Amino acid sequence: MCVAVSITLALLILGASADPTNRPAAERGLTATDITAALLVEEGEHYYKDVTQKNFQGNVLAYVTPWNSHGYDVAVKWRPKFTHISPVWYQLKGDSATLTSGSVKLTGGHDVDQKWIAKLREPINQYATCAEDGASTQTCAANLTTVPLIVPRFISELPPNELTSMLQKPGKAIAAIVGEVQKQGFDGLVFEGWLQWAAMGGFADRGFTKLALDFVKKLSANLEDKNKILLLAVPPVIPAQPSR
Repeated sequence: MCVAVSITLALLILGASADPTNRPAAERGLTATDITAALLVEEGEHYYKDVTQKNFQGNVLAYVTPWNSHGYDVAVKWRPKFTHISPVWYQLKGDSATLTSGSVKLTGGHDVDQKWIAKLREPINQYATCAEDGASTQTCAANLTTVPLIVPRFISELPPNELTSMLQKPGKAIAAIVGEVQKQGFDGLVFEGWLQWAAMGGFADRGFTKLALDFVKKLSANLEDKNKILLLAVPPVIPAQPSR
């Protein structure tokens, strides 16, 4: 079963020498709708000192990239604010030797860091705090009883011919993905491929669109059978524009 979930993407751009401040982000104008690049540059090396305080009650996903090692430390430090953490670890690549069988190469497992995952899953409700805001504070406190879900990103990097073969015979690819999620003890995964498939012009073809949707549904069903979740990274239908 595919479930649509609204996720706020957390983008933390903090240098290793970032300094804490006594002023929350709202007081520094960082939550305004007309924020400027100059303000971001000015405030980019500062963060509110209480990193355990949670204000936003929705789902928040943070991507962590292996080429920025500081991001691993940031994710652990700010984890009370996140519901999902997605390390950018896995790639689905083509296997030209078995093009017609739907086989793929799943790479990236060498980046998995189980010690870091264990830190993310340490209890947080013992020291985290919530903003003083009535009913929303109760909701916040309830959210802090659970640790963020670990949902690594799996990205499709298949060329058109091998992508079509994989979608026509998805069993091996799905088995490889679900097997890796189970083996590593992840809570699920973020699948990223929709943007690349759209850029290829795939969704202009009804046959391709059906194959893509069937693949996502089958992947979701297989993960659900294992009590795992699937998050699908899909771009907006209409790109954001200042006038719309």
